[in-house]
Amino acid sequence: MSEVEQVLLSELLQWYRLQRHDFLNHWQVIMGNIQLNQPKKALEYMRETIAESEQEQKIAQIPEPKLAAILLGFIIHLRQEDIITTIDFPERMKQENFWPEHWREEYVEALYGYTRECLEVSSRARQSKKLNSEVFLYDEPGGLSCQFILLDEEDVLFDKMAKFIINPK
Repeated sequence: MSEVEQVLLSELLQWYRLQRHDFLNHWQVIMGNIQLNQPKKALEYMRETIAESEQEQKIAQIPEPKLAAILLGFIIHLRQEDIITTIDFPERMKQENFWPEHWREEYVEALYGYTRECLEVSSRARQSKKLNSEVFLYDEPGGLSCQFILLDEEDVLFDKMAKFIINPK
């Protein structure tokens, strides 16, 4: 197992523990609202928590495990910084047969480094107002690219694209 893979595994376990803690807290809030006879408030809270996990569910549809692990850690870390993140990618990336033509092991370290750089920029930008981010995966001939856009309420603060291409010309 490479060093990056060990870090990914460690981070995913850390995020799992954090999410488990959050999950139990969510249940306590819901139960409290129900006990206080406030079912509308409980339902509203449930809808909010479901919306938070939608982006994680999208990532879970990517069958390439190392890519999914990197992206999952990335958006969870952004959420911990109170940065609301959306992710978008083509439907074909949900198919197993897409990945042999578009993914190589050597992308793991480069993509992980790219996400760390984006997190560093995001962390420095936290002095700004409310931040949002968008992550896009694109199908490239013989590879893929990933774009990260960080926005505040008025401006694009950071926009970086990374390409991962097999045998670039």
